[in-house]
Amino acid sequence: MTEDEQEFDRIIADCTETLDAFPDDVIALSQRGWAWYRMRNYDSAIADFDKTLSLTPDRADVRYNRGLAFSKKREYDLAITDLTEAILRGLPPNALPDAYYTRGRCRYQKQADADAIEDYNEAIRLDPLHVKAYLMRGLAWQNLGDHRKAIADYTLAIRSDPESADAYHNRGNAWVCLGKLRKGIADFSRAIHLDPKNAVTYTSRGVAWNRRGSYAEALADYERALELDPRSAKRRAVLAEFLAICPQSRYRDGARALELITEACELTNYSDTAYLGCLAAAHAEKGDFQSAISFQRTALALATEDDDIEDMRRYIESYEAGEACRMKPPSWRERWS
Repeated sequence: MTEDEQEFDRIIADCTETLDAFPDDVIALSQRGWAWYRMRNYDSAIADFDKTLSLTPDRADVRYNRGLAFSKKREYDLAITDLTEAILRGLPPNALPDAYYTRGRCRYQKQADADAIEDYNEAIRLDPLHVKAYLMRGLAWQNLGDHRKAIADYTLAIRSDPESADAYHNRGNAWVCLGKLRKGIADFSRAIHLDPKNAVTYTSRGVAWNRRGSYAEALADYERALELDPRSAKRRAVLAEFLAICPQSRYRDGARALELITEACELTNYSDTAYLGCLAAAHAEKGDFQSAISFQRTALALATEDDDIEDMRRYIESYEAGEACRMKPPSWRERWS
């Protein structure tokens, strides 16, 4: 137990003793609720905040804290309601930027990106150095397809916090979405310098290298990502796909691709259509087209409207013709972008 956890444990014990004698002590209830929250016991925190509000319904700070707890439980509608009430009931000015930011995050999670941006705008107006608000507003802009506005926000985040690996990583992703692969790779490299243990950033840079046709660099990044995150199904799948369908034969390794993607499918109970498609491609690379057809058909049967069903059907036709799947080589423009 850390020193902070020991302190919160002590607060919980002291407040519980007080509440045993005085069950309606709102100060003890709210303090214990906050300590429960910091200990990540969100149900107990919410229970204490509930009772506090039943006794003192105008406490904006308690509504705010309960909203935070609901957001941690991913009960976003309840969190939004509490955060809105806290703002309307006169939350202290120093807490307002984070209140708007947290409500924005909840709206972002509900895919209400335009509403989320409005909240981030207000958080930034109140606190122009709110790095997290710039980062989240950038993600919302990307969801809306406006990658240039996202880049502008990530750049502002970097100006406020030059050591923000997340800002560089997110800006790198936005550059890649615009086809600016060199700029994306430069940002990913800076993010890796700042946070060298982040597997996601190695994967992102590997994708950019791959799109440029720099396969040796892509393979090295995919390998490093898996090394850093060895239990991840996604890291296995990304590397397996590369080993199965890389256009240059010297980088393909069907046996290892099959091993990695089988593990990824096992970790996800054979429910991920993309992983099943990769499993089919690995079997095809090994020359087992019957298994490739079988797994691709399984993926097609599980497909939703978010999946590229036409591509799945084309893969089945290729496997039926005895043709393995290959990644499209980059154009000259992609190689130099």
